[in-house]
Amino acid sequence: MGVYDYHHDSGRSDRPGVPLAENVQETQQASPNKAYVEVIADFSSDGRMMPLHIVWENGRSYDIDRILRVDRCASLKAGGAGIRYVCRILGQIVELYYEENGFWFVNRKVPKT
Repeated sequence: MGVYDYHHDSGRSDRPGVPLAENVQETQQASPNKAYVEVIADFSSDGRMMPLHIVWENGRSYDIDRILRVDRCASLKAGGAGIRYVCRILGQIVELYYEENGFWFVNRKVPKT
């Protein structure tokens, strides 16, 4: 049996002629309500992934105080689906999503006009 590697670094694109880095940019520009973040996660011996720390787009980092719920869900605001981690960060409830393409995102707060 093989293992699918979401984080391969072969340098090849699934679209001929388009470098892998450009695919990342296309993915990250898909929705103005979606903010891609860097996440540091812990993996248990039974394979569960638990995020511990988020690094925001501007470089600020936040510890996840507590994970309240984990489920498979779609983000209705930003689009996209994956594993949703409902977290508490500095007393605020934050929905953190892990997409099957290996990216983490949160719903960006868009000011009401």
